This record gives sequence, structure tokens and C-alpha cells, in this order.
Amino acid sequence: MFELKALSFALLPFAVACGGGTLAPPAQTGGSPIDSTPSEPSIAITEDMGSPHVGDAAPDFELADQTGSKVRLSSLRGKVVMIAFVTSWCPFSEAEQPNLAKLAADYANDPRVKVVAIDIKETGEGYDTYVGRARAPFPVLRDPTGAVTAAFTPARAQPTIKDRATVLVTSNAVIDPEGKIRFFTMVDTVHFDSRLVHARRAIEKLLAQTARR
Repeated sequence: MFELKALSFALLPFAVACGGGTLAPPAQTGGSPIDSTPSEPSIAITEDMGSPHVGDAAPDFELADQTGSKVRLSSLRGKVVMIAFVTSWCPFSEAEQPNLAKLAADYANDPRVKVVAIDIKETGEGYDTYVGRARAPFPVLRDPTGAVTAAFTPARAQPTIKDRATVLVTSNAVIDPEGKIRFFTMVDTVHFDSRLVHARRAIEKLLAQTARR
């Protein structure tokens, strides 16, 4: 299991950056927050936040992608699955988006890996904005009610936020071939990993483990 460092909720800046609060995003260059990737993942979903957390089975779901095709998580068993929870309106989702596309492109020819994004509780216009902003060589699944994302949100992760789906905006999860969560982080707006360095490491670690079996 991956060892992830959990940051105190007193220091957790996610909600105020993309969940309706007041803290401004970090300094911007070209309209995107500056990447300041920490040496270790800084805000992990841990057991004390409740389920699902690292080590739990990922909640199953079925959502439609940008072509109208349905994607069911359980149908991807046997693969390492990267899930990015995104919106068109969060600047951190926007900054991460080209790197998410690159990650998907890098693994496009590897049948062991599947990358998907879940667009959280947006109008059709918002969803189209996200999809149209950059070429997406991966399914962008629309969660129009936020119910799927809320099922991934532990009860004690940012418990003061009533709209549970918004807690996971610009969060990332990596699911192992058996369907268990092995990497799960919330966005750290102070030490922002827009390049998905830690998610890539989690994918590579799982692939190495699979190769040794």
C-alpha cells in the first residue's frame, strides 16, 4: 500500500480555492496556477476521514462519456485505472488538464492502464467547456447530479462543505486491477501537483507490482 502524508484539515486549502470559499489561487502564469509539486503527496484521503479511502474498494459507477458511450468502472477490472475529478470552473482542474491529456496519451498503447475524468455536477455548457478546452484522448465522464463523486467522498473530508460532490474537485485516484483504491489525494492549492507526478508514480508502482506476479 502506498504511504501518503495526510495534512491537517486546518491547513487544507482545497475548499476555499475551488469549493466556494474566498482564498485566491496561487500566482498565475498564462492563466494557470504555478506548479509547485511537493516531494511527497501532501493531502491524502486517509482512514480517519472515513470511506472510501486508500485500501477500500472503489465505488462502482456507470457514466456516459463525450461520445455518449457508457463506461462502468467494474468493467475495467484487470487494469490500473486513473480517475481525475474535474470541473471547467476550477483553475486547478484547468491547469491540470493538459497534463492529464499527456498522461493518457503516454499510456494510450498500454492495455494495462485506463485514464478517465469525471466532470462534476456541471451544466451541459460547463461540461462542453471542459471537453472543448483541450484534446482529450480519454473518456470524460459526465456526473450531472454529482452522485457518483459524492459516493467517493469520505464523510469526514471537509465535513463543513454541504455539497459533498464539490469536495473532490481536482482530486485524483488510482485504482488497482482488483478494484481497490491505492492512491487518493485532494488538491493541495499551496503545493499544487499539476503535472500529476505522484499519480504517475502510483500507476508505475502498480504496474511494477503486476509485472512481478
